Amino acid sequence: MNDNVHILFVDDDPDTLSAIGRLLRKESYAVHFAGNGADALAVMAKMPIHVIVTDMRMPGMDGLSLLRQVKKRYPDTVRVALSAYVQIGQLLPCINTGEIFRYITKPAKLEDLKQALSDAIEYFLVRKDRIDLVRELQEQNEKLGLALEKQKEVERQLQRLAVMDDVTELYNRRFLTYSLEHQFEQCRRNGHDLSCLMIELDHFKQISDAHGYDFGEFVLREFSARLKKLISSTDLGFRFGGERFLVLLPNSELEKALVLGNSILEFCRSTPFIHEGRSAAVTVSIGAASLKRHQPQTPDKLILLADKMLAGVDRIVF
Repeated sequence: MNDNVHILFVDDDPDTLSAIGRLLRKESYAVHFAGNGADALAVMAKMPIHVIVTDMRMPGMDGLSLLRQVKKRYPDTVRVALSAYVQIGQLLPCINTGEIFRYITKPAKLEDLKQALSDAIEYFLVRKDRIDLVRELQEQNEKLGLALEKQKEVERQLQRLAVMDDVTELYNRRFLTYSLEHQFEQCRRNGHDLSCLMIELDHFKQISDAHGYDFGEFVLREFSARLKKLISSTDLGFRFGGERFLVLLPNSELEKALVLGNSILEFCRSTPFIHEGRSAAVTVSIGAASLKRHQPQTPDKLILLADKMLAGVDRIVF
């Protein structure tokens, strides 16, 4: 693994650099040299340097200033000080603050130098593995987060499909059963009214036969879109089946349901259905019933009452 490690030695004394080169010529890691701080930074700008070992006393930029620049620009590089002149007391604060990893007395013994370099390389590799592991975990967490979000979106879509009619995008008959029972019991317990409208598109089969199946589906979708615009945010619109629709109005008396029913009638009467050059005037029949007016004993009987009230063409019967 050391074959990919690069170590940079910085010293203004060429003899020192030559001696270091001879001492380390058989080591597996790559060794580079620079005669001053500026040259060292130039080397580091061209290639990755994993460990830098610098003399402390150099003209221009001294070793401590160089190591501070390295820490700022290349924080992953392990920084080692090499000097015969600087007292250890001057370097301890730098070691404690992480500016310097190790201090080597100059002239260094071969074994001491090799040990210090071995420790620095091991420190670099361990820290790199930790950083790589953290990065890998972060990437896995991001992927997991995306996967979970995708799963949640799929679940939301499945939940939506479970309660929505795919043609009209109104609630389906399955969800009507749950909503009706819930609203019926809640309104009766709280002493509130619950009204409903049963709506049927008049002569829908003849219109679909005359203009085509796709036009019939368009009428279903367009009527549903109009219905959603007319009902309030607290009302619930359902596709009851075929060309029949139902609106539940929780906490609403029959009179409010009749106002909504007349609005639906007027909207359909005044706005023809036009699709790809084909046009048809589609009217509706509506039956209305309410909990307080008709006193049904079960949720299903409320629907049956509204269904029985549904009669005639383009008018509400109640």
